[in-house]
Amino acid sequence: MNRTRHFITGLAVLASFWWTAAAAPVVAQPLKLWLVPPQGEATAGSQIRFTLFIENPDTSPVTTTAYARLMVTLKTPASFKVVEAVPAGGNPDYAITIPAQGFAKQVYTLPLPEQMSGNVSLSIEAFNTGPVLFAAAPMPVEMQTEQVALGEKESVFQPFLDNLSAYEPMYFLFGVDPGMDKSKFQVSFRYKLFNEPFDSQIVNGFVDGFHLAYTQTSHWDLSSDSEPFDDTSYKPELFYLVPKIDLNTPWVTAFGLKTGFQHESNGKGGDDSRSTNFAYVEPIMAFHLTDQYYLALAPKLWTYVGNDDETNPDLFEYRGYFDFHLKLGNPEGFVLDTHTHWAEAGLSFLTDLSYPLTSLLKSRLNLYLHLQYFNGYAERLLEYQKKEEIIRLGVSITR
Repeated sequence: MNRTRHFITGLAVLASFWWTAAAAPVVAQPLKLWLVPPQGEATAGSQIRFTLFIENPDTSPVTTTAYARLMVTLKTPASFKVVEAVPAGGNPDYAITIPAQGFAKQVYTLPLPEQMSGNVSLSIEAFNTGPVLFAAAPMPVEMQTEQVALGEKESVFQPFLDNLSAYEPMYFLFGVDPGMDKSKFQVSFRYKLFNEPFDSQIVNGFVDGFHLAYTQTSHWDLSSDSEPFDDTSYKPELFYLVPKIDLNTPWVTAFGLKTGFQHESNGKGGDDSRSTNFAYVEPIMAFHLTDQYYLALAPKLWTYVGNDDETNPDLFEYRGYFDFHLKLGNPEGFVLDTHTHWAEAGLSFLTDLSYPLTSLLKSRLNLYLHLQYFNGYAERLLEYQKKEEIIRLGVSITR
């Protein structure tokens, strides 16, 4: 059977969007900004000063408070922090006047975090200033006298923890129909491999997209006395993400591309062993529809690489080569998330509907009420040839 004829093209979905608002003065000609890094010696854990020059190319003076307080991004190869900078020796809420076709000079102070030493980059992302570099000495041991919370102290030993984040949805769901034997939970994380390790911004921009990921999906029979796990899929992954590709189209909120390689196995041996590998490419596009509603589409196309032809030789007939992912909703309300697979055996459909419990219960419980419906094949590797229809209900922490 010719496998390549099963490739199908289409649209699909993944919701991802970032919205950034920056306060900036309204002038006939935009103001121009130049950063000057801290001069002299800087030490982690101490106050540092930097300078901002603001040029007004217009023929009229400009008075603004937009530069009174600044959120400054600090980066090293091992850490990332955003801190507030205020004018040195002045009222942090006062207005700055930039003369017509002239400059204003403003000196700011900010606290340099204790663990931030070595080569440090400083930028004001809200105003697209671009980074400037300075060197910071480690904080002397004798200065480390203040007692801190345990989580903050443990971060000394975890300088790369900021690189770890959620990946696929994470949930715990009870089987409703046909029953509790179809319960399921999933955990998923991703890890960014690099934090500007090179002197070249071009090289740093390239390696910034490399990520490791791990997803584990377990099917749990909660109706049996021993409550066994029927099957579990272990999915380590290496992927490369291009988070922003500018299409110069006003109706597109976000567009990016992800490509990678994933292994999937159920960790069993003998006749119950199942495993496969696939390489994929996934363009991701998001749209702002109206008010707080967004739509994301992510068609994913893959090919099998080194599939286990002894235990699951015909997996492609049930999984196919294409997933249409659509995500629609309000980040503060309902979100509908669907995956549709086409394969020779038939259509498979997974849909998730979630709603924040903070809105539902008027509380601070940071979970989502989560309803899931599946109809199709190969949700579980062990019995990938069996068609199932399942309804689940539970909670999720990411969606």
